[in-house]
Amino acid sequence: MARNHRSSRRRGGTSYGRLLGILMLVLMPALMLGAGGYGLHSYMQIERMDAGFCYARQTQAQTAIFLDYSVNKDLSGAQRRDLVTALERAYDASPPNGRLMVFTTARDSSSSIAKPVFKMCRPAKTATEQEAIGAPAKTGPNLSHIAEEARMRFRDQVAQILADTTDGAKAALESPILEQVQAISRYAGFRGQERSLVWLSDGIQNSEIAKFCAVKGDMPSADRFMRRPDYAVVAPESFEGTDVTLLLVESAALPQPGLAHCTHAEMRTWWPDWFRAHGAERVRLERLRRVNGS
Repeated sequence: MARNHRSSRRRGGTSYGRLLGILMLVLMPALMLGAGGYGLHSYMQIERMDAGFCYARQTQAQTAIFLDYSVNKDLSGAQRRDLVTALERAYDASPPNGRLMVFTTARDSSSSIAKPVFKMCRPAKTATEQEAIGAPAKTGPNLSHIAEEARMRFRDQVAQILADTTDGAKAALESPILEQVQAISRYAGFRGQERSLVWLSDGIQNSEIAKFCAVKGDMPSADRFMRRPDYAVVAPESFEGTDVTLLLVESAALPQPGLAHCTHAEMRTWWPDWFRAHGAERVRLERLRRVNGS
């Protein structure tokens, strides 16, 4: 009887072990799946920059770049180099995660509703900058690699835009400078507290509202121009707090036949006065002059 009792215990133990093994076989995949799911969930919770090197933030510095296609095609070699230098300077001056947007008067992009040709952010270059924007920590080499990749993309985009200025299909038929700047001022992506505008043009407005230099009386002082009854059509939203850099192209001599009613000196006064009248407190003008015909 004792042997039978011990035999029953062995059989009972064996059955219990088998049951435990079966349960482990059944539950193991579920446990592993649960652990994997938790890990995947944690991975998915890590914030990532978007394809334009941007982290979404409620407060984000914004730089709008306006390029007047009517003058880009006539830039000399020296002026193009100066323009590229100025745009790269704007990129480098943008704070980490600052968004840069490029608008043009190209025929396929000029509109009363602004739409940037491209936009991207200047990513953090150091761990300190990454921490300052509240983004996930990355190693120094990783941040350096991302920063260099982003800067090269910006340079490539600028090069492509300048190349497009020789495309007849994109050549601007007019120069609606006031209309385009108004559209930029209304753009939903250009409404932050920290804003910059880089503006490249010869300043010669040419649209239904006015033909500067070509028509006598169409370019009075900025103050008088803004008192015109039809000025509301092109009046922009306030540029309060915006840092404005005017890159004024001075290629052709003014006055000249067809543009007999203005001078470069008037242009240098008119546009800074106009931007200040609309709230811009910091306006810097730089002349892009043709040097030795280059």
